[in-house]
Amino acid sequence: MRRSKLGLVILTALTAMRPSLALPLALPDYRVEAPKVHLRKCDSDMTSIMMYRSDSYYVTEAIAQSGDIFIMHYAGQGGARFVKKSAASSEATELTRDQWFEQIEQAAPNYFRHVRGIPGSDCYIAEQYY
Repeated sequence: MRRSKLGLVILTALTAMRPSLALPLALPDYRVEAPKVHLRKCDSDMTSIMMYRSDSYYVTEAIAQSGDIFIMHYAGQGGARFVKKSAASSEATELTRDQWFEQIEQAAPNYFRHVRGIPGSDCYIAEQYY
């Protein structure tokens, strides 16, 4: 009986600590696994967006002038994930769609307009990889 109570206490403590025990953010190794589709430039060439596409997912990776990297990862069955890698710490943080759009609007306004389909973007395809 004593062991089961101790186990319950440990399990409860670990559950309470769960955010600090979170596993690192796992994205596919898209730079290696998925072929490049195209490079897009925006914000007077200050933002570079590389698109990668595999059979099961595609990723757009936008590098803003600040050095922050904004990643959209779309998987067929798994839906969309929105990630930011901070230039200051290089740690990846998963964001909600709204948070991601809010932050990309601040960091790369023309890319934001392009992604949202708002007229007036200066984005263009700089290179295609077919």
